[in-house]
Amino acid sequence: MSQTPEAVVQHQIDAYNACDLNAFAETYSSGIVVRRGDGGIICKGQKALRELYGKLFHENPDQMALIMSRITGGEFVVDDEEVIGRADGKRRRAVAIYRVCNGLIDEVTLISK
Repeated sequence: MSQTPEAVVQHQIDAYNACDLNAFAETYSSGIVVRRGDGGIICKGQKALRELYGKLFHENPDQMALIMSRITGGEFVVDDEEVIGRADGKRRRAVAIYRVCNGLIDEVTLISK
């Protein structure tokens, strides 16, 4: 039985908070595209995702994404997130729009607040 889009995204958040690169990457499709709010591409594909987040997890082992609010609808999950525990001490706020198809996240748009 396939997980709901919300369950897939929550599994991804749990892996992010544990800095578990393999569990994190397993929630994404091979063709994942991560975009900025202006449409620019942050990374495309599993290899690029692993490189980007592997470095991020290595440099920020104490980080956590806190979900301030969540909206779900069909294949979309929209999270208002606050990231804490980064090495630079700064808190970051963003809206993340996840699209989940066939049990995997295949597109994310990150809008910094």
